[in-house]
Amino acid sequence: MKKKSLLRRISGYGLTIVFLLAIITPVVAFFYADVIVEVLWFQSLGLGFYFWQRLLYSYVVFGVATALFFGFFYYNFRIAVRYLRVRPLEPTRLLLRIKRRLKRAPPRNALVLNPTTTFGSASSPESRKRSLSWQWLMIGSRRLYIILSVVLAIFVAYPLYHEWEKTLLFLFAPSAGITDPVYGHDISYYLFALPLFRTILNETLFALIILLVILSAVYYLELRAVTKRHRQLPFGVRKHLSVIITLIFLVGIAELIFQRHLLLYTNDHIPLFFGPGYTEMNIILPLNMAGLVMLVLLGGSVIWYLNKKRGLPLVIVLAIFLFATIGLRYWDAIPDAVQDYVVEPDELARQEDYIRHNIEATLDAFDLEGVETRPYLISTSTIDSSEPNEISLRNIPVWDRDMLIDVYRELQELRTYYRFLNVSTDRYTIDGNYQQVFISARELDFDRLPQDSQNWVNRWFKYTHGYGAVMSPAAQIGGEPKEWFLKDIPPRSDYGLSIKEPAIYFGLQDLYDVIAPNALGEISYPGKTGAVLDDFRGGTGIPIHGLFHRAIFAIYYRDYKLFFTTAIQKDSKILIRRNVPSTIRVVTPFLELDEDPYLVVTPERLYWIVDAYTLSDKYPYAEPVNLRVKGDQSGGGQDNAMISPIQRQFNYIRNSVKIVVDAYSGDMSYYLADPEDPIARAYARMYPGLLKPMEEFPTALAPHIRYPRDLFITQMQVYAKYHQTDPAEFYGQEDRWMFPRLSRSGEEKTLLPYYVTLNLLDRTRFEHLLLAPMNPDGRENMRAIVVVSSDGDNYGRIVVYSFPTGALVHGLSQVDALIEQDSLIAQEFTLWGQGGTEVHRGKLILVLIDGIITYVQPVYLKAAHGVNIPQLVRVIVSQGGRVAMETSFEKALAALRAE
Repeated sequence: MKKKSLLRRISGYGLTIVFLLAIITPVVAFFYADVIVEVLWFQSLGLGFYFWQRLLYSYVVFGVATALFFGFFYYNFRIAVRYLRVRPLEPTRLLLRIKRRLKRAPPRNALVLNPTTTFGSASSPESRKRSLSWQWLMIGSRRLYIILSVVLAIFVAYPLYHEWEKTLLFLFAPSAGITDPVYGHDISYYLFALPLFRTILNETLFALIILLVILSAVYYLELRAVTKRHRQLPFGVRKHLSVIITLIFLVGIAELIFQRHLLLYTNDHIPLFFGPGYTEMNIILPLNMAGLVMLVLLGGSVIWYLNKKRGLPLVIVLAIFLFATIGLRYWDAIPDAVQDYVVEPDELARQEDYIRHNIEATLDAFDLEGVETRPYLISTSTIDSSEPNEISLRNIPVWDRDMLIDVYRELQELRTYYRFLNVSTDRYTIDGNYQQVFISARELDFDRLPQDSQNWVNRWFKYTHGYGAVMSPAAQIGGEPKEWFLKDIPPRSDYGLSIKEPAIYFGLQDLYDVIAPNALGEISYPGKTGAVLDDFRGGTGIPIHGLFHRAIFAIYYRDYKLFFTTAIQKDSKILIRRNVPSTIRVVTPFLELDEDPYLVVTPERLYWIVDAYTLSDKYPYAEPVNLRVKGDQSGGGQDNAMISPIQRQFNYIRNSVKIVVDAYSGDMSYYLADPEDPIARAYARMYPGLLKPMEEFPTALAPHIRYPRDLFITQMQVYAKYHQTDPAEFYGQEDRWMFPRLSRSGEEKTLLPYYVTLNLLDRTRFEHLLLAPMNPDGRENMRAIVVVSSDGDNYGRIVVYSFPTGALVHGLSQVDALIEQDSLIAQEFTLWGQGGTEVHRGKLILVLIDGIITYVQPVYLKAAHGVNIPQLVRVIVSQGGRVAMETSFEKALAALRAE
């Protein structure tokens, strides 16, 4: 009988547990489906530990901050209760005796309340009731101040929950090895410590003020409850309040100390220079120090007065002096007067050291301190006995990327559901020749399918991926058929290029989530007799075969069909987040991404390479980009503001990370490209294993690494002003540069840096370079050519070829005007325009052929109606102010030399 009874109990408990799980599990899954999917997705990428790191880091920082503030509040409330000694009524006397035995009895100098203590009249029942209520509250119970401490701690610490990464960067940050020129602190102090200290300081001040208000209210009410002879606060209470007030003054003192460091971010001298100048260092800084001294003296006098009831006049006098000092510190009239009457009459001499600090800091912050400058021996003559190198001609990018995308779309998309999103430039060895090419990925665009084909099955199981890529040379002869290094579906090449797995499951297109492999088969590419089916073999993705996973994703997508479909098989995976840039931003939101990810073709697969930056706006003395100029001084205004393609304000940047994403499987690998960057090193310490060393970068991809264009644009915006390293020259801004600008049809365009493959840095080899022509600010002639290499040991090497300031070198806009004014060219354009076609002049670029500055511009014809396929028909070449237009670059160059 006992065994049966026991079995019944066990079975009853088991049924109850099963019943509860059957109810609780769906409820939990419904409310936490997003979290479960997030965990499964990170695990599918091999980043499960990293996911829990980021999650736990935030809660650990918040938890530690909450615990510290809780301990702070709780300890002070305990002290307050000890100083509020209340002789309780009979039910609580036992508790007080226990506390006394445990040596927790209130100190002798505490306030004492008896059961007979009244508020006002002792015979008043209402007063007696209030007195007893107050006694219960203050002896009351530990629960009250525990709960109060918890609530206050969470409230005060909550802002630190959003600042958890700032906290960890401070804890993991290495030394930068560079000190600021004013206070001698390592730069890491400004990048990591100062922002966190000020956040903690604000939260601490907030906590102290809350505590002071509560304690003052409690002690005030207690004071009202005692007899008249206890009107003066006892020593213990005064000591407690004195400590809190002292802490508040210490916070104020620390803030004034930090205000000294914040002077290094002064932008009052923009657009001349950034950072503090003579006025800040000789007027504002001393006033700040005077305020700090006044605050220390005022704090001491306030504490003295609270405890001794003497020195009130001194408190008043010191308070007046403090407010006067702070008022003078923030009164604009004083620095304005010093600037007008002391600085400006002899400004260069007064500001020279501070300008030098600004120049040095800005060049270092934007990684420009190692720029090489070479004088360029001008040779604009078109007479040259030697023929240009065949390899150099092969690398002249006569095709314009913006025009080439239309050619790719018209000739190589082949099906409505494929799409070329962009064209990137690279260099490959084709038939043994190192040459520049254009390349683009053929991605899937499900929304371009006919409407009746956009059904549920096709969306989830059939149309899952793009296929292959196209590649064409940068150079071409006008009027001839387009040459392809890689084309068609499946990809084929007459130059030995091949791709073992050309499918693209992860790309730049906003792709739908899909299930692959599956029982229906995926459409791989269109074959001769119909669609060729294939199965995904990438090994990544989230398993979806099990009932639990099916249920989770059915809830996640609010799509019950995912639970009941028979197309899911045992090895089926669901592939989510297939847009490469947005996926990287989810995984590593602390990295800023370059806007131009590029495709690399290898014999095995296709890969995406994405450049990522670490940024900061806390580098001392360095001028930020994307900074709103306060006013239009010296004709500067917004035109002289430095604008970066990266859409945020910053004054420090490094291309610290390069990310490789497998276009087939979606595998992501992060590589630490700049181990000297303290921000990247801090993240590497914070997330061990996330950033791999560059020594592990895939061998097949290493030759295709390139210097990021967005970074170079930003650097050149800065260098256009800060190449003037002499303070006197910088002050005059006589040699400020800018990017060239072209005006056509009333629209002005800025000519930004572009990729070329030239033997400019080393005559014995060709390198993939970013090239930026620079004009004098406000002028159209050319002042310098700046290049940066993407290859080998020269990677990141920036060289400036500077022209003599007194010599005329035609700028791009001037050459563009020469082309427009050429009668023969204008006549031919007119004839083409009469035939129902549109003439488009491509981007005008500058290259150097055998040391001669050469300008190249492609000419395209496009049909005015119908199919719009740009055709390269002519190439315009200009040297030494002379212009020629022929079907190829070689012929145009020969025509110039024949003149």
